[in-house]
Amino acid sequence: MRVCVLLCGHVSDALSDVMPPLLDSFEALLGPRLPEARFTAEAAIDGELPKSVDDHDVYILTGSPYGVYEDVPWIPPLEAFVREAVAADKVVIGGCFGHQLVAQALGGRVVKSDKGWGLGVHVHSLVNREPWMTGGPDAPHVVVSHQDQVIDPPPGAVVLATSDFCPNAMLRIGDRVLTLQGHPEMNLATVDRLLEMRRDGLSPEGYAASRASLDDPLAHDAFGDWIAGFIRQGVKSRAAA
Repeated sequence: MRVCVLLCGHVSDALSDVMPPLLDSFEALLGPRLPEARFTAEAAIDGELPKSVDDHDVYILTGSPYGVYEDVPWIPPLEAFVREAVAADKVVIGGCFGHQLVAQALGGRVVKSDKGWGLGVHVHSLVNREPWMTGGPDAPHVVVSHQDQVIDPPPGAVVLATSDFCPNAMLRIGDRVLTLQGHPEMNLATVDRLLEMRRDGLSPEGYAASRASLDDPLAHDAFGDWIAGFIRQGVKSRAAA
């Protein structure tokens, strides 16, 4: 199984002592659950994309400091690549910015939320538990760090999880596209640092609530199991088609 992490950002110097490179973070989350997988990366943010959509079986789109609606030269080619990958029945996974970009590329709508920053650990409610979502809680906690949100999911999308802050927190689109707003690949030390970096953009009450949320139990292992299960199912079903 060939897995390509499409890097939509790089770890900043301000985070480099607490946050591993994005490829390492996703490989740490999914590698033990997908021992048959071989991970590589392309820096989409730098204009790098695979030469062919058939170079890999799975594409994972990461978080980014950009908004998907921004006029930057690397976003339209990445959207086109996503549409090509979906048309070729590749498995596509999107996280945070990746969640939003996949939704936008496939006909959804993303905006900067008037709720401001979502930072810390948010509880989600599963509204559809699918067969590959074995184990784990029905109200999983996951790290979040975002202002933008998917307001209108793409046509045919199924909402799998929602939260008070983000109604479209986890989406399945068809049988081989899975996206989520949260960061199960991110550690608490990183979100703790982000909270301090973005403190001026939060109300005192918002900052206090976000900091208190860091004591909530994380369900990152469950999200890792679910994503790996979805990937394995998608790759096997494509091979059998």
